[in-house]
Amino acid sequence: MSLRFISAGAAHGLVAACAKDERLEVDGSFGAVGAMMERFRAGDAADILILTHAQIAQLTAEAGVVPGTAADLGAVPTSVAVKASDPSPGVADADALRNALLNADAIYFPDPAKATAGIHFAKVIDQLGIRDRVADRVRTFPNGATAMRAMAEASGKPIGCTQSTEILATPGVRLIAPLPAGLDLETVYTAAVHAKAANANEALAFVHDLTGDASRAMRRRAGFGGYAIRTATGDDHDPVRALVSSVLAEYRITPDPDDADLDLVDIDATYFSGGTLDVVTDPDGRVVGSCGVVRLDDERCELKKMYMLPAARGRGIGRRLLDRAVAFARGRGFRRIELTTASVLVEAIAMYRRHGFSPIQREMPNRCDQAFALSL
Repeated sequence: MSLRFISAGAAHGLVAACAKDERLEVDGSFGAVGAMMERFRAGDAADILILTHAQIAQLTAEAGVVPGTAADLGAVPTSVAVKASDPSPGVADADALRNALLNADAIYFPDPAKATAGIHFAKVIDQLGIRDRVADRVRTFPNGATAMRAMAEASGKPIGCTQSTEILATPGVRLIAPLPAGLDLETVYTAAVHAKAANANEALAFVHDLTGDASRAMRRRAGFGGYAIRTATGDDHDPVRALVSSVLAEYRITPDPDDADLDLVDIDATYFSGGTLDVVTDPDGRVVGSCGVVRLDDERCELKKMYMLPAARGRGIGRRLLDRAVAFARGRGFRRIELTTASVLVEAIAMYRRHGFSPIQREMPNRCDQAFALSL
C-alpha cells in the first residue's frame, strides 16, 4: 500500500518511521511549507497533507481537506545545530547567539521566503543586527533537511538553524538548543486527509496512527512535543466529562445534565451527527481541553464545551481550538456559528469577541446569560 503526501519537511522523518512500522510506502513531496502549499494549489495529487496548524485550518475552511480529520503531530521549536564533531557554542541568550553566528564560517538555514524556520531565522538575523556582517556566510537551501545535509558535509566550523525535527533526522549534525527566549519560535504541524484523496480510508487510519497514543514516543524522539489537538474518540468521552466537571467546579458552577450538559450524556449522538468534538492532550496524552461544534440546522451550528484546565491556559491553545471550530463550520457549509456562555467566564468571552463574535439574543440553557454569533 502506498500513500501520497504533500508535507512540511519537518514531518518527513516521522512519517517515514511510522510508515516503515506499518509497511507502507511513502510517496509525494516534503519541503518548505510555502512550497508545499503551492503544490496543493497547483493540484498535485495527495492522500495526506501535513502543514502548519494555520494552513490546515485554512484548507479545512475551504474544504480542501476532509473536515474532522485534522490532528496535530505536535509543536516543533526552531533550533540551532552544528556538525556532530564540533563543540557546542553558547546560544542561551541573544548576545550568545550573536557571537556564535559571528564566529561561524558559514550559516546554514532553509528558504527565507517559503520555509517557516527560514522566514523566522532571517528575521532573527535582522533582530541581532548582523545581517551585513554575515551576508557573505549565509547559505540557504529549499528546505531544512537539505540545509542540514549540506552543513554535515561542509568544512570549517559552520552553524545552522531549522526545525528541530529536521536536525534530529540528519546524520552528521547535532541539535544544540532551541533559539533563545525572545527570538524563539514553535510551529505546530497538523495532518489531515486531502479532500480528493485516492485512498481516503487508509489515509485517515494513518493520520490516527501518526498522531495517536501508540506513536507518542516516536513523535517525541522525532522532536515533536507540547500540547496537541485532535478529534475525540470513544476513549475520550469520560475524560471530557471529567474535564468539564473540573472547570465548572473551578468557577463554582453546578453541572446540569438535564439542560446545559445534556450534550455530554451521548457525545457521539450530539457531536458526530454533522458536527465534531476536539480534545486537547498534554505531552503525556492526558485530555486537558475540549471544544465542540453541534449542528443546529442547515445554516447554523453551535460552539459548545470549550473548556481547558488551568495548566493548559495562556499558551494560545484556546485560539487554536477556536480557529479549528470555525474552520470546521465553514468547511461544512454552515453560514453562522452561535454560542452561549456565563458572565463569569470573562477570559473566554474576551477571546470570542476578539475572534469577531457579536452579542445576540436567543434562548439559553439555565446557567448561561450571554449569547454570541459569528457570521461565516
